[in-house]
Amino acid sequence: MADAAANDSPPAPQARSARDLLTRRLADIVCLPASQVAPAERWITADVLEELLRTAEPGLRRKVAMRLAQQADAPAALLRRLACDEYEIAKPILERSDALTDFDRMEVARKGTVAHRLSLARREAVSETVTAALVAMGDEPVLMALLRNEGALLAPQTMDRLMQVAAENPEIARLLIRRFELRPAQAFALFWDCGHMERKQILDRFAVARAVLQDAAADVFPMAAQEAEPDEMTGRVLAYIDRRQRDRAANDGSVYGGLEGAVETASRRGVTHALADEICRLAQIQPGLLERMLDDFGGEPLAVMTKATGMSRQHYHMLMGLPGRDASPIAVEHGQLVFDTLSVDKAQTVLRYWDWSFRLSL
Repeated sequence: MADAAANDSPPAPQARSARDLLTRRLADIVCLPASQVAPAERWITADVLEELLRTAEPGLRRKVAMRLAQQADAPAALLRRLACDEYEIAKPILERSDALTDFDRMEVARKGTVAHRLSLARREAVSETVTAALVAMGDEPVLMALLRNEGALLAPQTMDRLMQVAAENPEIARLLIRRFELRPAQAFALFWDCGHMERKQILDRFAVARAVLQDAAADVFPMAAQEAEPDEMTGRVLAYIDRRQRDRAANDGSVYGGLEGAVETASRRGVTHALADEICRLAQIQPGLLERMLDDFGGEPLAVMTKATGMSRQHYHMLMGLPGRDASPIAVEHGQLVFDTLSVDKAQTVLRYWDWSFRLSL
């Protein structure tokens, strides 16, 4: 019985001290410069040390992790094991080690905690593959840390995933708008899910003139008009580039006397299906786009359409005050600001981006 009790008792202080000393000695070898230890000998030592650390006390594992974090040629398997360890142990490696590969960091992103992923997201440089792995986990604090980190690179596919999150999260949307990777198509799609201030930022950054495109395609317009069998895609691209938003022939032949007349009639009678179709025909936009503008909480979309089609501020207020709409004074004010500050050409760029997206969705 005495022998059994002895076997169940905690290790003697000498045993713990021996393990600590042995671990330190093995770590010394692993951390030697390449000029003093052969690669094979380092790998073998690392394998033995890794086995020893499996059951070592957390304090001992942390000491080894702190030493390996400073080694540019630290053994990969040992480094990866410690990087996936408890956060307080893994922290120095996650924050400082240059020996961790992108594949190691992706594994940490999958296996670690939110704290592990936050450390990776805050590093000075984060590659596209690592950011993709971090974003895939969906932790809001990690996403915000990545978006604030100018050294974190975001691939187009990662941006698309963040777009989905931003549609439900205003703070993510605010940070996403500032990223240099954000493209016009993504920004104008995100516009509908943003608040007034974010919408203004999107328009300030992405509503650009199309002078370069217009100059490049100046001689293509008459050529396309003379083709016996017009190319549909060429026509769509030229419609996007064209300086004119309205269909002049349709405008002159409208029973309402043009786009302004149709809007004025709608402001008195309300928007019927026939009037909505006529407004869309004269403004050359998809019915679904007009419907979305009228259902929107803000005044910015209608301000963009009004300015792009050359209508007056009065017509903007008519659209905002259509029977059945309950536009708030704040919405009207923000829309008027857009109308007053956005040029016709820039407003056309935005409106045609939106219309193009609706056409593609159909």
